[in-house]
Amino acid sequence: MNGTPLAAALLAGLLTFSVTQAQTPEPAEFAEFALEARILNEGYEPAVDVSGRTLMGVMAEPSGHPDGDNQAQRLYLWLPDGLETGGHRICISLNSRDGHYTSLLDVSLERLEALRSGLEQREAENTETLPVDFVTRKPEYYTQYAQTPPPHRLAVLAELKRDCSPATKREAVLVAAWRPFSAPQTLSVIANSSRLETLLAVLLELPEGENRQLGVMCQPIEAPQRIAYDAACRLDIARLRQRGNPVIEDTQLVRRRGSSLASQVPVELEL
Repeated sequence: MNGTPLAAALLAGLLTFSVTQAQTPEPAEFAEFALEARILNEGYEPAVDVSGRTLMGVMAEPSGHPDGDNQAQRLYLWLPDGLETGGHRICISLNSRDGHYTSLLDVSLERLEALRSGLEQREAENTETLPVDFVTRKPEYYTQYAQTPPPHRLAVLAELKRDCSPATKREAVLVAAWRPFSAPQTLSVIANSSRLETLLAVLLELPEGENRQLGVMCQPIEAPQRIAYDAACRLDIARLRQRGNPVIEDTQLVRRRGSSLASQVPVELEL
């Protein structure tokens, strides 16, 4: 790992945001429109390996919880107005904090495209927050979910991609939650730190026409088992906007030891 100008900027301008809860807007009213997710793979294993992936989830706060009483589950995804989805799918990775449960869901967007074309306008009034339904084949995880102490028991990573092959590059990351929510104001970016100090590098456009790179410190997850991921980075969008215009889609996860940086991981978040 080598020192870079970004490392110096982050060390000079590091901001550690307060973890006090921001006021959450009241959820909007949602019509009964939902996309169906197909399970590509799902597992619940007692023995797991440490995950090598850095970005593990992006979730709205408060994120809610899955249904522990039913196999049928519903997620909610924030789909920004104007985001190009033609020819894409949403690929959703679910990973428990201890690494025992994993799932990969594939969501076709054909019905959404039909809605946007005006063919199903009566079915949904709000097309920014998408309900996504799936039926788990491993209900034992969901029935035992409440037994795992918080925080961040299950990370949700929703990626817009051409297909859900692991080798396919993602186009964007969508904010997810287990409950209906309005425009996201506070987010948790969940990461595997690889035992390094971890932060989010956020680009701010300042009123005087300059850009500034801010570092938002990620906090270790206080839990006895942290195999799949071990850090949560809280983004308070309103606080960022008090300082300038955040270019959220250019946010990167940065891991460092002292002044040396590991490789940076684009978050590619769409709000």
